[in-house]
Amino acid sequence: MRPPRSRRSLLATVAAIVPFTAGCSEAWFDDPETPAETSTTVTPESYDCTDLSRPAPRPEATSSASTFEDGSAEQSLEPLEYPSTLPDAETTTGAATQYAIEFEQAYRQNALLVEYGDQTRTFDLSVTDRQSSPVGADGETNGNVTEANAAETEEPATNETGSATGSGSNGTLVSLVYNLTTETTDGNNTKWGVRAVYYVGEVVLRAVYDGIANDPTFDPDPRERAHSELVACLR
Repeated sequence: MRPPRSRRSLLATVAAIVPFTAGCSEAWFDDPETPAETSTTVTPESYDCTDLSRPAPRPEATSSASTFEDGSAEQSLEPLEYPSTLPDAETTTGAATQYAIEFEQAYRQNALLVEYGDQTRTFDLSVTDRQSSPVGADGETNGNVTEANAAETEEPATNETGSATGSGSNGTLVSLVYNLTTETTDGNNTKWGVRAVYYVGEVVLRAVYDGIANDPTFDPDPRERAHSELVACLR
């Protein structure tokens, strides 16, 4: 009859097995359907277009006017509609850039209204620099970057019928640098060097740089879910 194994030998056996099973358990519970937080590949079908993340002020909460002693009145701001389609443009990056500018203006003004309501007075978003680049099939920008003072010369993307599409087949990255000046009944406020980066494709993703921006780079990358929010769907 074999003598029972000692407690020390049993513990040694368990210690040898634990690292192996721990590594396996992580693999077992990984969900292959969950997109990586840092992936730069955008799969439109993985986004829920019924759950958009963007400020939406109630019109009835923003209509107000202040009357001064001379009888003049100062009206509060009104909500802006978000663009629902890409504007007409000679190039795909031109359309995506104009869309991003219009969307950012609406986003910022509506955010101001959500916070201050009928206390809002003036709003000015002035773009100081921008650049855009179509995204290649491999998820990388193709190097054809257009800047604020450069002509956009790439050919428009076309669909199967040969007509121009609103953005490249893999979307377009747009980086905006701007100054934002707002006024409420509490006073004026100016933010300098704000950088918002958009991915414009079948879905529209937005990310904002946490700091003062000097250049319109694609940082943060809105295609990385950890840094961005889904603000619109164009499909």
